[in-house]
Amino acid sequence: MDEWSLKKRQEDKICALGLNSPGAQKIKAINSRRAELLREQKALARGLRRSVGEDIVVQRSNVKAQQVAVKKSRQMFGSMDSHRKPIPSEEASEGLTHTLQTVLRVSQELESLQKEVQQLEKAEKAEQQKGTQVKVNSLNDWFGRYGEPKRQSQPVEMARSCIMKPRRLPFLGTSNAVTLRKGHLIK
Repeated sequence: MDEWSLKKRQEDKICALGLNSPGAQKIKAINSRRAELLREQKALARGLRRSVGEDIVVQRSNVKAQQVAVKKSRQMFGSMDSHRKPIPSEEASEGLTHTLQTVLRVSQELESLQKEVQQLEKAEKAEQQKGTQVKVNSLNDWFGRYGEPKRQSQPVEMARSCIMKPRRLPFLGTSNAVTLRKGHLIK
């Protein structure tokens, strides 16, 4: 996580509650390992694509050579020469099977890491629900625990509701009625 994101999460009181818990640290470590495996898988896929591309070029020339050989064999007194180029992946000692096995191993490891992250997230959520149930009975308690909202209730703020000042009544002064203007977030 970059510095700016970390700073913003520490400033936000709700995000800061679960930022440095032991479960979050484990999840962070597993996610960094997953990112490393995904980079490895990307490199393997790039190499596999390159080698399969080379094989396709050779196979196309082999198919054309076989088509020419079939055409010549149908001619009377035609020669039966057939030219077959060896496929590069078959010549290599490792071949495609080794690459595919490596891709499969990386994929299985990614799946196991994903399952482990899901289990850790479930455990973290259960721990938060049972261990840290905080009673919040009023808005002041809420604001004390999680902080004040960034948008304040003002007449110029259209997203939040606001109590307008009392209206002026001609020859009587101001009204005792209070008007609540609903903001866009409530409508």
